[in-house]
Amino acid sequence: MELVIFLAVFGVGFVSVIAVLLWVIWRKYRIVTIAIPAGTDLQAFHFKLSETIRSFGFRPDGNSGATSIFHAPGWQKWATGLQDISVAPAIGGVVQVTGPALGVGRVGRIFAGAATQSYAGPQPFGPLAKGMLRMFLLLIGLLALAFTAAYLSGA
Repeated sequence: MELVIFLAVFGVGFVSVIAVLLWVIWRKYRIVTIAIPAGTDLQAFHFKLSETIRSFGFRPDGNSGATSIFHAPGWQKWATGLQDISVAPAIGGVVQVTGPALGVGRVGRIFAGAATQSYAGPQPFGPLAKGMLRMFLLLIGLLALAFTAAYLSGA
């Protein structure tokens, strides 16, 4: 009976820790939109905005049309399914920046007057789940490799 109670407490604790970790990760990688007032000098604003996004490791797409697309670093796309950042052209003096909260939130803190807006599109749960599964399997593989090396060395 004591073993069942111990396993139940352990299971509840384990599920609670995993739920908190998933909640923290989801808040960083969900898609959000922010509106940034462009000001009067649009060329200087767009240069500052593109350099800010590039400083976080995102690469501009040379083939994008009116909407500028910045691609996430390859290792972050592989590891966490990180999405790209898109910058819509200024309408009414406001530029909309859409992307993962991790990158867009940092961009919003740099520009004065940035405000979050509602994002009605699909959230990328699938790529995030696949990325986290890849990281988990990589960790399991590294642990298996380390235990095999320790076993073969006679430790």
